[in-house]
Amino acid sequence: MVVELEQVASTDRLTGAWNRRRLEESVQSEMERMVRYGHSLCLLLIDVDHFKPINDQYGHAVGDAVLQRLTALLQAALRKVDSLSRWGGEEFAVLCPNTARATAAAAAERLRQEVANAHFATVGRVSVSIGVAECAAGESWDEWFARADAALYRAKSGGRNQVQVAPEVPCHGDGKGYVVANFVQLVWRSAYECGNEIVDRGHRQLFADANRLLSAILTDQSADEIGTIVDRLLSDVVEHFRDEEAVITAAGFPAAGEHLLLHRALTAEAHRLLDHYRGGTRAAGDVFQFLAYEVVTKHMLGADRMFFDFLRPPEAAMNPAGQAGPLA
Repeated sequence: MVVELEQVASTDRLTGAWNRRRLEESVQSEMERMVRYGHSLCLLLIDVDHFKPINDQYGHAVGDAVLQRLTALLQAALRKVDSLSRWGGEEFAVLCPNTARATAAAAAERLRQEVANAHFATVGRVSVSIGVAECAAGESWDEWFARADAALYRAKSGGRNQVQVAPEVPCHGDGKGYVVANFVQLVWRSAYECGNEIVDRGHRQLFADANRLLSAILTDQSADEIGTIVDRLLSDVVEHFRDEEAVITAAGFPAAGEHLLLHRALTAEAHRLLDHYRGGTRAAGDVFQFLAYEVVTKHMLGADRMFFDFLRPPEAAMNPAGQAGPLA
């Protein structure tokens, strides 16, 4: 019974792939093994091309069936040591232990071809874009994920239905400052939308704030100019948290109280960090890293997803997660 409960807790109900929680647990153990034994470790991020039009044209039941069929194709093409997870929406992640960058790139291309050559009932052909990154010594999970995500963005913006590989990264000691040197921008995608315009607008604004700050840092703008951007950033974070709390409370999200506490902790940390920045003891890059990883990657793309189902329009819930679609 305990094993069955653990299996349920670690599995995505719709596709049967690992869920985000299980992936992140495995990532930590594999990164520890990489450090201990010097093994290579790679991450593949996979995004279904033009998935929103599929949902819009054929309905969410067909969209769910596409994701189920895709999962089966990917699972069949992966090695036993690789693990497939549904990261969210139409995005998947593959963790490849003991795998160097070139090998992972070849595996990603094989997956892309498998999907491109497959037939999907109702919709016909489907393609995927894939970003690949090898974990570098000294970088965190967030930094590693960001490089894979940036590679995925290049694949999408470069025409889709292709694989892009993140450049190799020289060692940066403890990894601090890496984000400013290598992560060019945060990229908003439709998979991040929850369906509530107030919340989505706030999320998009924080993406824009982060990119504005990074641009100011990389173009060597003055401390006063960066300070103005930082002040705006904090103001937008506080305003967004307030708006989001009102929305999820009105929607009846049962964990709204706990979510509010997360907001309070992030706000307190933001104030502390900005005080240090104004005092000259922290760099602007640290502020960007906080926004990019603590607020966006960990909170917006992590904790916030817990309330998405409470905000989606009724038609989006017509085929509940876990219910077999026409391709199952």
